[in-house]
Amino acid sequence: MKTKSVEPNIADLANGWLKSYGLDYKLEQESLNSEIDNALDEYLSKSGGKGGNRPDAKLLLQDKELNYWPILIEYKGYKDKLVKLDAAGNVDNTKSKGEPNYQNIKSYAVNGAVHYANALLHHTSYTDVIAIGMTGFRDELGQLQHQISVYYVSKKNLGVGQKVGEYTDLSFLPPPPTSIILLKGLGS
Repeated sequence: MKTKSVEPNIADLANGWLKSYGLDYKLEQESLNSEIDNALDEYLSKSGGKGGNRPDAKLLLQDKELNYWPILIEYKGYKDKLVKLDAAGNVDNTKSKGEPNYQNIKSYAVNGAVHYANALLHHTSYTDVIAIGMTGFRDELGQLQHQISVYYVSKKNLGVGQKVGEYTDLSFLPPPPTSIILLKGLGS
């Protein structure tokens, strides 16, 4: 028997947190701003086609130094679909010949979020993006379990992404985003 995806439950859980924090987040089809919307439309999709990139949730937060940080969130609904890393421990979004690895980009939450972050690095003035992957599953008792991993994706790390950490919820996002402040050290 094939395991059913719990992605709708994961999205409901995470979006509920975002709402409870009072954050102005946008879902797939909603506009964040024209610069980000255009970048997501212009960049190759998760399948390699033209445009149509739609992160499951996205928001734009401002830090204490008044810098804007796009936050892109991708949800999946299976236990083993949080992130796929290469042998060097980097997000595995590129094949050996430098071509995009669309299978990983489509299948893993972090890989998809990092792909979206690269769209912004290539087609906007933003140089620093936070990519969040979240997935989950139902345990033996039917309880929803989840995993969250956060990556800093920037021009400084050539869009590969650096792992910030794993979290139990998204409470690090409400202003000021503490992880974003800590990230200032990663990018320098």
